[in-house]
Amino acid sequence: MKYSRESFLKKSLAFGSLISFTSLQQNLYAFGSEENKKHRENPIAYAESLGYTNPIDQILLTGILAPNSHNSQPWKFKKISDSEFYLFGDGEKQLPEIDPINRQFYHTQGCFLELCHLTADSLMFDTTIKLFPNGKPSSKTFSKFPIAKVYLTPKTKCVHDFLFSGVSQRRMNRSVYSSEPVTNEELEAIHSLARPFRNQIHWTNDPNELGSILPVLESAFAMETNRFVSNELNRKWFRLTETSMLEHRDGLTLEANGLSGIKLWFAKKFFVDLSKEVWHSEDSKQAAIGMFSSQVHSSKALVFFLSEGKDEETTWIETGRDFMRYTLSCAVKQVAFHTMNQAVEDYPESRVFTKELKKILKLKPNQEIQLIARLGQSSYQFDSYRRDLKSFFV
Repeated sequence: MKYSRESFLKKSLAFGSLISFTSLQQNLYAFGSEENKKHRENPIAYAESLGYTNPIDQILLTGILAPNSHNSQPWKFKKISDSEFYLFGDGEKQLPEIDPINRQFYHTQGCFLELCHLTADSLMFDTTIKLFPNGKPSSKTFSKFPIAKVYLTPKTKCVHDFLFSGVSQRRMNRSVYSSEPVTNEELEAIHSLARPFRNQIHWTNDPNELGSILPVLESAFAMETNRFVSNELNRKWFRLTETSMLEHRDGLTLEANGLSGIKLWFAKKFFVDLSKEVWHSEDSKQAAIGMFSSQVHSSKALVFFLSEGKDEETTWIETGRDFMRYTLSCAVKQVAFHTMNQAVEDYPESRVFTKELKKILKLKPNQEIQLIARLGQSSYQFDSYRRDLKSFFV
């Protein structure tokens, strides 16, 4: 018998607050395979252990650790030589239900390019990145028109960007954050370490401003959950079992959404059902909204990635590069982050919330909110899987 999500959460939260099954947790919930851990902990050493001795392969293997929407990993590569490669978008990994103009798709490409740049820097290479060398692709021609051409050249000066040190600890943390504040000093430190930025970064930890913004983010999530096409997209990308996670090595999971321990075991054993009928039931949707509400209202700060002027593919890639830097800075400073973009997506229902946020933030008409993330403190860790490097080559 399956519990409804709502009843499960109520019962499991109460149950989980009374008892702890440490040995059971250790046996049942490994946070990713040993190989997955090695990839994260030291991607260069992991690449060498797989026989990837050329720096370009080590750079690409590290690059796929970049954050990306739905863990869809929408990248394709074509090596031209040991010092050049093309980056293509994977057209089969587009998410038109929530990203109809591919804004987030291009953010993801920017994240990848910046992580490649930082990895090359750590290996004593400079990068030259030329965007759209053969013109911009359409949603149907990603396989023909590369998003970027990347050149590697040996460094002439031993000057490094220390953000790369955050790679092993960088992860999306969707758990409920602790009551510890994120101070102005911590936010300034994150901002300073992550510079230089290509666009604008606005952050706030002001309780009054958070009190105005967080309900908007919660309402936007509720809208998207109750919107059939976006909720169905989540169902298709959801990987429930360990077998499914290892088979696909992508997608959404309970673990990545902050569930662990006895609550995770109960959810998988008795509760979560990926059938259309149950997934789209009112109980299921309300429970998902309730879980998000707990997450969003535990936010201790918010950061907004803003652009001004042209709002197009190059700007979106630049935003992704900024976001990659910011997330690595958070990792270095041991501050958790979690993107929440339901209020700034490019379909009509979402744009209602975008207008509300722009009004609260007092933005200019030509300013656009590209990304939103919450910040806080959390010790929770889960490493999302990545596909085998060979699957990305064309």
